[in-house]
Amino acid sequence: MFLLSSLAASQLGQSQQDYIYVIDVEGTIDTGVSDFIIRMIDRAEQENKFLIIRMNTPGGLVSATEEIVGRMMSSTSLIVVWITPPGAWGFSAGTYILIASHLAIMDEATAIGAAEPRPQDPKVTAAMAEWLGSISENRGRPAGKAKLFVTQNLTMNPSEALDNRIIDLRATSIDQILDHLGETGSDVRIMEMDILENILRSLSNPEVVTILFTLGFLGLLAEVMSPGIGVPGVTGIICLLLALWGLGVFQVNYVGIVLFLLGIVLIAAEIFTSGFGVFGVGGTVALILGLIMVGIHREPWIDISSDVIKVVAVGLIVVFAVGFLLVRRTTRKPPAVGKETLICQTGMAATEIAPRGLVKIDGELWTATSKERIKKGERVFVRGMSGLTLIVRRTKKSKKK
Repeated sequence: MFLLSSLAASQLGQSQQDYIYVIDVEGTIDTGVSDFIIRMIDRAEQENKFLIIRMNTPGGLVSATEEIVGRMMSSTSLIVVWITPPGAWGFSAGTYILIASHLAIMDEATAIGAAEPRPQDPKVTAAMAEWLGSISENRGRPAGKAKLFVTQNLTMNPSEALDNRIIDLRATSIDQILDHLGETGSDVRIMEMDILENILRSLSNPEVVTILFTLGFLGLLAEVMSPGIGVPGVTGIICLLLALWGLGVFQVNYVGIVLFLLGIVLIAAEIFTSGFGVFGVGGTVALILGLIMVGIHREPWIDISSDVIKVVAVGLIVVFAVGFLLVRRTTRKPPAVGKETLICQTGMAATEIAPRGLVKIDGELWTATSKERIKKGERVFVRGMSGLTLIVRRTKKSKKK
């Protein structure tokens, strides 16, 4: 409380602040949230104003939490974190952000804690506990008790948190907080995320990143199968770039990425070489394993939904199975070059055919013969060839006429 009083006194100066900033943080703590909070801390510092963060979160990304906590610890403006409304959470990442504040507050019927890493890793757990302990000590809060949020997955309600000096106040309204700060009557300016921050928040969602990553490789594979810079290639590159940006906000499983790339290569090899499906089966298995491995063990507090993994995996199997069958059917057809390409084509009788005459196909005239009399201008179908003479018949559409 001494730290809070000193900071508040230095910031207030000789007069009461005319306004303070309030922002709302709900849902996962990710890159978009981090950018928003940091931008508002910068603004509060520039204008020498208080900042109140109303928070309700189940947790989030460690990388985003590190950025937020680091900026809060260096802030010269007073930062209040308030777990609200009633029923709200401040779990995992939310606990770190709460403890890093100058003034930690909880509303009625709220809870904090549950910051144990998953899956369990003693090394990660020890590191995360020590980090939270050092933040607590710096803010004048009991480091030993704070570490239990990580090592024992401890949770606390408002009464327990206040008794253990984890928070500084229980409050049910902004007015109570302003009274506590000696800022009764100050104007409250509620700030919201801008469009860019909302976009970043959507793109940094781990499940969205997984889907973008998959779509990117599908687009590039489609481009390889149909050479030329087209929609699949451009779309694939864009999706991959967005996914790689997203992968940068949490730990990457490099083995998973290697398996994913290997799967793409093997499936491409199966498509463009004649074989017995070994490459295709191996590639599909590698692709799915890679996707699953990229989708797990990224963050101590974040897991990719198993439903997303299942849907994407099944989708990949269907897409590659259909693509494989279509491409293999095409590649196994005998090469069609020269006059043989005319067989099964349709054209128009340039003269009467009775039994010989001329037909026009793709702008070229060919000698043709038919067992039936065909009038000039009727559509014909090429059944075969005899030397350089086409064997034709009237099309079904022409017969109806």
